[in-house]
Amino acid sequence: MTLILFTTTAPNPLTDELSHQGHQVFEAVSISEVYALADQHPAATIIITADVHLERAKAIQHHYTTLHLRPNTTVQDILWELSHAKRAGTVQ
Repeated sequence: MTLILFTTTAPNPLTDELSHQGHQVFEAVSISEVYALADQHPAATIIITADVHLERAKAIQHHYTTLHLRPNTTVQDILWELSHAKRAGTVQ
């Protein structure tokens, strides 16, 4: 699965962990990067890390379905959500 990880810092530790699970992960630290990657990979799932400011997250959520992570979200939580949900939501 192709994933776009919207985060405040790169590299993000989640990138390696998700890549080791067989996913192709692209990191984005700006809204414009997310838009560009989403245009290049229209089937990608956009994951917003917990450290992204709410207003920046909303700018993406207005245009795309996303998973918005909470601070204690684990890779296992993300993998479960990716395999069970096809809607916008918050992973706890």
